[in-house]
Amino acid sequence: MKQLFFIVLSLNVMAQAPNIVEVTEWTAKNQALMIDILNDYADSDSEVTGVNSFVLEVIDGNKVYYCRGFESMQDLLDSRIKRWGEDGTNSKVMNLMREKRSEDDMNWASTGPKKIMSHVFRLNQNLSYVPKGVDLKSELPKLTFRRHIIMDVHEGPGNMEKFRSQIRSGIENDIKLKNNYIRLMFTPIYGGVNNGDFMMIVMDKSRSDYYNGLAERNKKRDKDSDWKKIQSENVASWIQEEDIKIHY
Repeated sequence: MKQLFFIVLSLNVMAQAPNIVEVTEWTAKNQALMIDILNDYADSDSEVTGVNSFVLEVIDGNKVYYCRGFESMQDLLDSRIKRWGEDGTNSKVMNLMREKRSEDDMNWASTGPKKIMSHVFRLNQNLSYVPKGVDLKSELPKLTFRRHIIMDVHEGPGNMEKFRSQIRSGIENDIKLKNNYIRLMFTPIYGGVNNGDFMMIVMDKSRSDYYNGLAERNKKRDKDSDWKKIQSENVASWIQEEDIKIHY
């Protein structure tokens, strides 16, 4: 029964979060200006294409991610095909941008942009956690903080399945402990961080809310023998962590 409940919970996540996320990673000399321009671009992009577009700001640094969410890889491919040409969606988005901003306010070069790389991630529904009864779509606008954690599964026979089992067991144990939080797990289709097998995203209303909530969750976990056993069988390492603010 517990396993059936967990599967139903995962399907609930599947229905409310994008299955595919396309990401363009940038750095900027003027991060605030880049975010301002990209945020208007994301609004225009969504208006023209209907795609869920948004901007992620790395809080400690000069990095910015421009993101689009899709239901499937085919939707992503169709979107890319429609972007180009004089009548493509990119052209329409720029025309709409010109209605919102002056040419001086659209000076992309003044942000000091440097494109790092592109990524595509797929939602791993069975390793994600949204507490029962939470409407993710209505909650997302309130959850402006993201903790992105890149994980490397150690090489070795059966380690990938051991990792998946450990994550699922950890979620089930947090349900037992009444640790309520929202966590989505993604795997890179291409791009991603070197040696990064999974990207875990934990969400909260603010940076302080996240760390205070994490401390409360860990108090319960540290007293729980089942949690300690799960963690003693670790087959993965955290290789990159970023504190991120989302802009809708």
